[in-house]
Amino acid sequence: MSARKFLSGVALAVLSGGCLAADAGSSCSPAFSEVDVKDGLKVQADCGLPGETLNRVTTGLNRAVQGARLSGAQRVTLARAVNAILGAVHAQSGRMGRRTDTALANVEPLVERLAGQIRARPDADWVAEARNWAARYEDLLRRSSIARSSDPLELQIDEALERFDLDGASTLLTGLLAQQQGTAQMLAARCYEAGEIELLRFAPQNALPYLDKAYALQPEDADMASALADALQEQREFERAEPIDRALLSRYQRLAQEKPAAYQPQIARTLDKLGNLYIGMQRPKEAEAAYLRALEIYWVLAQQNPVAYGPAVAETFDNLGALYRDTQRLREAADAYREALDVDRALAHRDPATYKPDIATTLNDLGILYDATQRTSDAEQAYREALDIQRTLVRSNPAAYRPALARTLNNLGNLYSAMQRLQQAEHAYKEALTIRRQLARESPALYRPDVARTLTNLGALYRATQRPKDAQQAYQDALQIYRPLVQEDPAAYQPDEARTLNNLGVLFSHSGRPREAEDAYRHALDLYRTLSRDNRAAYRQDEARTLGNLSALFSQTRRSREADETRREAARLLDTTDAP
Repeated sequence: MSARKFLSGVALAVLSGGCLAADAGSSCSPAFSEVDVKDGLKVQADCGLPGETLNRVTTGLNRAVQGARLSGAQRVTLARAVNAILGAVHAQSGRMGRRTDTALANVEPLVERLAGQIRARPDADWVAEARNWAARYEDLLRRSSIARSSDPLELQIDEALERFDLDGASTLLTGLLAQQQGTAQMLAARCYEAGEIELLRFAPQNALPYLDKAYALQPEDADMASALADALQEQREFERAEPIDRALLSRYQRLAQEKPAAYQPQIARTLDKLGNLYIGMQRPKEAEAAYLRALEIYWVLAQQNPVAYGPAVAETFDNLGALYRDTQRLREAADAYREALDVDRALAHRDPATYKPDIATTLNDLGILYDATQRTSDAEQAYREALDIQRTLVRSNPAAYRPALARTLNNLGNLYSAMQRLQQAEHAYKEALTIRRQLARESPALYRPDVARTLTNLGALYRATQRPKDAQQAYQDALQIYRPLVQEDPAAYQPDEARTLNNLGVLFSHSGRPREAEDAYRHALDLYRTLSRDNRAAYRQDEARTLGNLSALFSQTRRSREADETRREAARLLDTTDAP
């Protein structure tokens, strides 16, 4: 989980000792532990609120956690996100002279939806979403306080928002919109508020129709345009989002001619969003151009204000690194990640707790790239530094950082295996496997695939070290995991199952078990042929390799005609002259 996205150019609540800083009149807000999450959320700071209220709220929140079947790392994410939200709610309650425990009664349905979203989209940065939530809530309160008519529903909506009753505010505003009264500007403002409420309720699919209508009624409003573009991007409607963001970019560029200090950050953020859009649209050249232009601006801003814009510089370098990696520009990818790493180190000097995890993540990414470009010594150094950081993080918060530790260990095992340092590879794989099995017992759906991949790696290592029984067991354990996964999601897991079957076939062939080897190869071929029907280019070589293995087996067992046939079939697959 990257800290950079929500720290970039955003005024932050400050974490101190588990309590979130609120407004100047309060030194504490209610907070849940971000470490002790094994059995659910636990109150770490009650800030003098009645125990009965907190216990009731906590019980309700933990029902949501259990219902969403969140992993330990996801429970940490939820705790961090909820703390950010509670900080905003507590601050607002203090400003309005209301008791925070009144607002807490309305937190439960929000957190239930948030928990469901975390499970449905595990790769999203939900802590960043929660930080942005606070700014969105402030903006909504400001907008809703503007009197637009004498309708009593408007006052009721304001009161619902102030007491944090988002569900009630949503219902009331839906009723007000149904009346279809007022000017186009008034209707646009109400639609925008309705969309913002749905975003605050973590229901983006409900927000989109409101934001769409608000933009249609008032396309010159930059806030409405930006909110719609973001919602469209989240729903992967990239083609619709792109012209809106491009129009926003042109507007900010015009405004920046007169007020550069005010609008240069807006230009950079919009370019960053366009870069992400182009990635989603598979337009890498345009994505690269957008990221580079954003980086130029962020770099200048960071010279003036490194705390606010340093994270944006690192994040944009990360985006470029991922783009170059995915387009096989590996040396440029490594350069970009190194730049991100340098910025992370500078930020960590000021705030190690926030940025040490980012350093470890970037080091792991660099290790993969160094390995791919045969810089094995640099790869080992990157992985080992990442591991040192991750082991320290795991000691302080195992639920949050064990998955990252296991990932780096598995990658280090791959490196050592390729370097023929097999004893060290086995040690790394076994440690990764122990962690991943623990994680899979807690959250099978999330971590079973990782267990299977490490088992497959161990199987290859055992085969290389002449331990056929151990190799067979590792491969078969992996297959037991992959087979039900293939039933759930064939496209995602059939390649893994086919690869493991091919490896098992090689093992059986070398162990003098030709019949079992043939069965494994044929099963792998069936899977590769199925995959090739949808994506021939991606799986042609895998299919040809398995055919080559089967041909070799036929030769060993003196089935020369079948050996020749499979060899010719493999050759036809590798002949790319007719390939699309």
